[in-house]
Amino acid sequence: MRADRQRPVPAAARRLTRPRRGLSLLEAVAALAIVGATSAGVLAATGAGLRTATRARHVVEAEALATEVYARLSLASDAALRALPDSLAGGQFPAPFTDYAWRATVRPHGEWAGLMMVDIEVQWPDGAHRLSSALYRRAPAPAEEGS
Repeated sequence: MRADRQRPVPAAARRLTRPRRGLSLLEAVAALAIVGATSAGVLAATGAGLRTATRARHVVEAEALATEVYARLSLASDAALRALPDSLAGGQFPAPFTDYAWRATVRPHGEWAGLMMVDIEVQWPDGAHRLSSALYRRAPAPAEEGS
């Protein structure tokens, strides 16, 4: 037998040495699993961000509406604050804020004359926001006798 002559390589061995083309099924499934898990995480984070943004919008609008109610209460007379009429005790906001309703309570502060504690709660279908503050009304001067 001649030394320069090579033995033929079997077909199965040739298949193993040939460069691969394309992806195997296992590689494709692993890649799809990675893409799916990443996509699910991104969608969950986006959903949480949207819910947070919606909640923040409601709270900002509710704070502005509560401030408006507080301004109305600060213009009311002492008698109206002591016996709060229905128009100041609660209600529904006009358009475009028809999803919001409010309730207000006013009570005198126990220690200081003329100081009234104000609580305003603005509600919407998925939540509520509370504003607590104080109003001061100067105590009336005592009436002079003989006038």
